[in-house]
This record gives sequence, structure tokens and C-alpha cells, in this order.
Amino acid sequence: MRERTNDRRLPIGILLFALGYLLLVQGYPFIWAASVALKNQYIGGAGKFVGFENFVKLFSDKLFWSSMYFTFIYVFAAIILKLVLGYLMAAMLNQPIVGRGFFRAVLFLPWALPTLTSVLTWRWMLGDVGGVVNYMLMQLHLIKAPVGWLGDPTYARISVVMVNVWRGTPFFGISILAALQSISPELYEVAKIDGANAWERFVHVTVPSIFNVVLLVTLISTIWTLGDFAIIWLMTRGGPGGATHVFSTYSYIVAFQNLQLSRGIAIALSIVPVSVLLMFVTMRYIFRRSSAV
Repeated sequence: MRERTNDRRLPIGILLFALGYLLLVQGYPFIWAASVALKNQYIGGAGKFVGFENFVKLFSDKLFWSSMYFTFIYVFAAIILKLVLGYLMAAMLNQPIVGRGFFRAVLFLPWALPTLTSVLTWRWMLGDVGGVVNYMLMQLHLIKAPVGWLGDPTYARISVVMVNVWRGTPFFGISILAALQSISPELYEVAKIDGANAWERFVHVTVPSIFNVVLLVTLISTIWTLGDFAIIWLMTRGGPGGATHVFSTYSYIVAFQNLQLSRGIAIALSIVPVSVLLMFVTMRYIFRRSSAV
């Protein structure tokens, strides 16, 4: 009887410790940020309570809506590309090819490199003067003159998405590869015996087997991409003309360069409901699907 009681206390204790840690590390800063967002506080001042005034003012802020628009374009484009490329990477590395270990190490390198190093390297490569990308495109006669990748609004948006995809694809690849390796070869054997072709085996065997992993990885990557700051800030500072501003960079500009701390925090908090809704819907679906299996 005592052993059963001890067995129950251990997981409860671990959960309580984890909950306490989250409340201390995440809960307190969030409550503080929410309280500041309800004031008219500037950096260096105390501020007075103004309720939801900072949030209401966002509705008339054109740059806020522009940032919101590009945030969702940035997230959607990056996630779709990372998912497709990550699966292709995983499917290739799941095959018995020569030098598979070497290719795994090389393809996972973007994920392992420090963000500062990789992003600054890309910024140099995309430079309109002396940039490697322009040089290669000109050598291939695909362009006649250097392209201002970070100076043109459209090209700048494409560039930051491209760097995010390059850096984040290995995360999808690693996760999907682990899921693929957990699929029993016997399932494919049975499907072949039943006359299923390659596409049918993919739809009826591969997809159901890796679906929960793909969904969870997509959720995590979506939340990370929604809050992405380093890539865009290091590459464009939100420019040119605010074209590549996302919630995090615009919030930083308002809070720490314009010194409007409360308004900057309100901008950052405006994305929280989206993240919470995504987590709730995704995790509920995963738990329901797992319990139904």
C-alpha cells in the first residue's frame, strides 16, 4: 500500500514542481506585462491606469495592421515550406543511402548554428554589392544586374521567409524522420500485398502514422515563428519602410525606441490569444485522436 502511495506522489510532485516553475518564470512576467499594458507608462515613468486604451488605439494604427498582415503571411509561408521540405528531407534520410550519417549532419547544420552567425551570413550573401546570391544568379544569366534583396519591400519579405525556412526546416526533418523510423515495415508489406501503390501507401500508412508528430511540430514551429524577432531584426530591422515588421519587431520599436512601454507591450500581447487558441485546438485534437486509436 505504501509503495502505491509513493508511486503516486512522485509524478504529482514532479507536476507540481513543473507548474511552480512555469508560474515563476512565465506567469509573473506575463502578469507584469499585462498590468503595464493597461497603463500609459513610458520608460522611466510610472504611468497611470488607462484600461484598454492602448489596445483600442491599435485599431487606428496602420503600421500595426501592416505588421499583423505580414506576420500571418510570414508564418503561413514559412510553415508550409518547412513542412514540405522537412518531409522530403526526412524521407530521403530514411532511405538506405551511402553516407546517410554525413548527409544528416550537413542537413541539420542550419538548426545547430547560432542564429546570429547564420542570419548575418545570409545578410552578407544577399547584399546587393558583393553578395554571393547576386553573383551566382548573374553567372547563370538569370539576372542582368544585382538585385536589392533587402532594399525592396517584396524581395525583403521573400528574403526573411527564405532564411526562416532554411533555419527551421531541419527541426521538421528531425522530428518527421523519428516518426518515419517508428513505422513498422510490416505495415507497408501488408499494404503491398493488398495491392496498394506508392501513393496509397503514403496516404493510408505513412500519413496516419506520422500525423500527430507533424501536427505537434507544426504547432511548436508556428508559435516560434509568430514570436520570431532575431531573424527579421538582424536582417532588415523591419524595413524597408516597415514592410517586414512583425509583432515582435514593431513592439520593440514602439517600446524601446519610441519609449512607449505600455503601447509596445500591448502590441506584443495582441498575438497571445492567437497562440493560446492554436495550442488549445491542436492539443485537444491530438488527445482526442490518440484516445480514439
